[in-house]
Amino acid sequence: MEAQISRYQKELLEIQCLGTLFSFNCQTINFFIGKPCPSGYSTTQSQVYYEIGENIEIPEIAHLEPNTNDSALKIFLSSLIGISANQNTPDLGQSREPLRADIRHASFYLFQDQNQIANRRLLFHRQQEQFIPQAIKDSLPYFLGVTQEDQLILEQELRVARRELRLAQRRLNEALSIASNQTDIGQRLLSEAKQVGLVESEYIAESPEEILSALRQTLTWEPTDLPAGIVDDRFPSLQQERERLYTELKRKQEQIEAAESFVREAEGYSNEANQQLVRLETINLFRHENDNSSHLCPLCNSELSEPITSSMAIQSSLEDLSNSVHIVEGKQPKLREYIQQLKEQRLEIRNQMSEVEVDIQGILEEEEAARRIRDFNSRIARVIGRISLYLENVSFTDESSELRINVNSTQGRVEDLESQLDPIEIDEIISSVLNRIGQQMTEWANFLELEHCGSPYRLDLKKLTVIADRAERPIPMDRMGSGENWLGCHLIAHLGLHKHFVEKQRPIPRFLILDQPSQVYFPSRETYLSLEEITVEETLSSNADIVAVEKMFELLHGFCEELFPRFQIIVLEHANLRDRKFQEALIEEPWTYGKALIPEDFMDE
Repeated sequence: MEAQISRYQKELLEIQCLGTLFSFNCQTINFFIGKPCPSGYSTTQSQVYYEIGENIEIPEIAHLEPNTNDSALKIFLSSLIGISANQNTPDLGQSREPLRADIRHASFYLFQDQNQIANRRLLFHRQQEQFIPQAIKDSLPYFLGVTQEDQLILEQELRVARRELRLAQRRLNEALSIASNQTDIGQRLLSEAKQVGLVESEYIAESPEEILSALRQTLTWEPTDLPAGIVDDRFPSLQQERERLYTELKRKQEQIEAAESFVREAEGYSNEANQQLVRLETINLFRHENDNSSHLCPLCNSELSEPITSSMAIQSSLEDLSNSVHIVEGKQPKLREYIQQLKEQRLEIRNQMSEVEVDIQGILEEEEAARRIRDFNSRIARVIGRISLYLENVSFTDESSELRINVNSTQGRVEDLESQLDPIEIDEIISSVLNRIGQQMTEWANFLELEHCGSPYRLDLKKLTVIADRAERPIPMDRMGSGENWLGCHLIAHLGLHKHFVEKQRPIPRFLILDQPSQVYFPSRETYLSLEEITVEETLSSNADIVAVEKMFELLHGFCEELFPRFQIIVLEHANLRDRKFQEALIEEPWTYGKALIPEDFMDE
C-alpha cells in the first residue's frame, strides 16, 4: 500500500483520504478518494476520483480518472451517513444565508490536528477560518438532534399555513370592512330602493332586522318588459321615402319657379306691347285717299324731299302688334292654371312628407321610451347588485361563517407549527443537552486532574470554548494555564459531543482523529525517542508527565471500550508507551530513521 501511495504522489495526485470512513449501525464502509493537484497557478480544483465499498483494493494509477466532483461527492457522503434535509434559518435582521448541515460541517468534530489539539483559543477543526465559527454554531444544533429531522418540511408547511392565514384574514377583513356599518349602509340602500320603486316610499324600518328583510325582498325584482314593436323594420324605408319626397318636392318647386318666371316675362312683354299699340293707333287720325303717296307729309301734305313709309305699312305693323298682344294675353290663363296645378302637387308632396315625418317621429319616440326603460332597468339592477353584495357580506361576518371558521382553523395550524419550531424551546433543549454533556465533561476533567477540577465544566456554544464554572467567576479555556489544561478541554469537549452523537444515533461519522496529543508533555523529538530507552517504572518515577499521558490514553481506551464497536479513535502519536493496552492498539510501528508518509528521497528528485 505504501508503495502504491508513493506512486500516486509521484504522479502529482493528492490522496485526500484512505481508510475507514465511519462505522454506522455496526456496518463498516471503506472508501478511497483521490484528487489531482491543481494545475497552473490554481490552488484548488473540484475533480475527484472516488471508490466506496466494504472491501477496496487501491486502483492502479492508470485507472485514477476523475469520476465525480466535490459537490456531488459531498451530497453522496451526506446522504450515506444519514444526514437528512435540514436548514438553519437565521433570525430576522440577520444578513447571512440559511445553512444546510452536511458532511463538511460534520468534519468540524472529527479532526484535531497538532496545531488545534492544544490551542487555547480554538476548540474545533478549521475554527480559525472565516465564516466557520458561525457555521459551527448553526450546524451543531442539528447534529445534537435538537432540531427535528423534518424541520424543513415543517418550515415549508409553516410558510404555506402563514400565507393561507394572511389570505383568509384579508378576505375576512374585506368582508368586515364592507359590513362594519351595516345599519347605516343598509339604510342608504333602502333609500335608494325607494327612489327606484323597489320599496314603497312610505315604508319605515325600525330595526336592522327590518332593513335586512326589506332589502332581501328587493331581490325578487324582475326587469320591466320593453314596449312591443320598438324594433321597427319600416324605419329605413321611411327614411328612403322621405328622401324621395324631398327630391320630388324640390323638383316641383323648381317647375313652379320656372313657370312663374315665364308668366312674369310674358306680362312684361304684353305691357310693353300695349304701350306701343296705343302710340301707334294715333295714325288712324291722318288717313289719305291716296295712301300710296310716300312724298307727302301726312300732317301738312307738303312735298317731302325723301319719301316716307306708307301709312299702310304702319297700319300693318300696328295690326301685327295687336295680334301678338292678343295671343300673349290669351295664353296667360292657361299658364296660371298650370302653375296652380304644380302648387297643388307640391302641397300633396308636403302632406305626404308630413305623414312620413310623423311615422319616423313615432318610431323615434318609441325607441326613446325603450331607452328610458332600459336605463331605468339598469339603474334598478345597479341598486339590486349593491344590495346583493351587502347581504352576502353581512352573512359572511357571522361567527359560524365559513370565513371565520377558515381563519380560526388556519390560525390553529400556524400556532401548532410555530410551537414545534419555537426558537425559545429549541434554545432550552440545546441548554439541556449541553448541560448533560457538561456533566460528563466535569467527570473527565476530575479524572484528568485539570486545573479547575472540582468545578463544573461546560461547552459554551456561543463562544465555542470550554468554561469552568468556579464559585468566584467562570473561567474560559483561554484563561486557563498550561497546554495540559487546554489539551484536556479539547479532549473532554469532543469526547462529550461524540458520546452524545453515538447514544442519540446522530449522523456523524463514528471516529475522532487526534494528532500528537502528547506534545504538551513531550515538546522535543529527543524526549519522544528517549521513551524507548527507559522502562515504564523509571519514567513514572522521574517524570510526572508520563502519568498524565497515561491517564489521557486510559481515558481514550475507556471511551472506546464503552462505545465499542460504535466508535473509533485514531491517534497519530510519537510517544510509545510500554503499557499493554497501548501496545495492543498500535497499528504501525513508530516511523523513525526517515520513514514517513512522504519519503525523504522524494525531496531529492
